[in-house]
Amino acid sequence: MPAHPHPSVRVALRSPALAAGVAAWLRDFGFAVTEGEEADVLVVDDAWLADPGALAAELEGAAGVVALGSRAWVGTLRDLAPGGWASLGTDATPAELLAGVLAAAAGLAALPPEDMPAAPDESEDPDPGGVTLTPRERDVLSLLAEGLSNKRAARELGVSESTVKFHVQAVYSKLGVQSRAGAVARGVHLGLISV
Repeated sequence: MPAHPHPSVRVALRSPALAAGVAAWLRDFGFAVTEGEEADVLVVDDAWLADPGALAAELEGAAGVVALGSRAWVGTLRDLAPGGWASLGTDATPAELLAGVLAAAAGLAALPPEDMPAAPDESEDPDPGGVTLTPRERDVLSLLAEGLSNKRAARELGVSESTVKFHVQAVYSKLGVQSRAGAVARGVHLGLISV
């Protein structure tokens, strides 16, 4: 039997009507919606976010979490789900829900456009949280965001694979992460790259 093309999702919303609607949307998009078992992405509401301990236990084994409700919980999401998360209002459109689930499953962070920080003025030199990457490290980070392997990135940049590995480790160190997904998520968060 072929693998399911989308991540599995568990909907854990306190409102049965909202839970049924969200589950129906996700099924329409082709997601496997699970009941009470582990899933790649967990969809929760404010009640879960108010109890970080319970949420942390529920997130074990999940790649990410999508929170529907008040978007005041972004800090909690960032702390509890460093692998990937999305914060959406209960009025999120089906397209926003789809984007949120896919982003969370991919280890990225997602917010609605109205909650995105303003882009820095082109004339200003943006301060990416005190993180300074060399031009080559920025190139490597961009290629990580595109999903290229070290070997393909080396070919793209015209350098050896060991040189790319060196730059990847430097990027991890400067961004304080331990994985490609973490580097991309942190790079997006700091405005070093856009996806």
